[in-house]
Amino acid sequence: AYGTSAKMVAKYRAGPEAYIRETLRMDPPVTSATSVLKEATTVKLAGKDFEMPAGMFNQYVLSMANRDPSVFPSPDVFDPDRGNLSEALTWNGAFGAPDEASYPRICPGRHLSMDLARAVIGHAVGTAATSVDVPV
Repeated sequence: AYGTSAKMVAKYRAGPEAYIRETLRMDPPVTSATSVLKEATTVKLAGKDFEMPAGMFNQYVLSMANRDPSVFPSPDVFDPDRGNLSEALTWNGAFGAPDEASYPRICPGRHLSMDLARAVIGHAVGTAATSVDVPV
């Protein structure tokens, strides 16, 4: 769909935030995180049940979740028009989802990182603001 740089730039200009979110869904800056199990849990790995005690460290891989075909159809296809980009766990939580506050470790810098990405990419493709309103 985007066989040329011009087509990619046009798609970015049509929706910078969606373009950045889809890019980061496919290649997230945070690829994994850790937590401590609050209660004993049973997990199935390779068809076998394993008991995990409360207090055990747990690492989860966000980048794999962002490629789950049951959540993101054709997960290896770049598609900034996906209607569910807020479900990507790019910033340790679903940035922009209605229940965003329910994620215990969502990145506190997610808004700043989006603003910085828009500024840098906008400068590169000629869509950056020419002035910034600064309160005095």
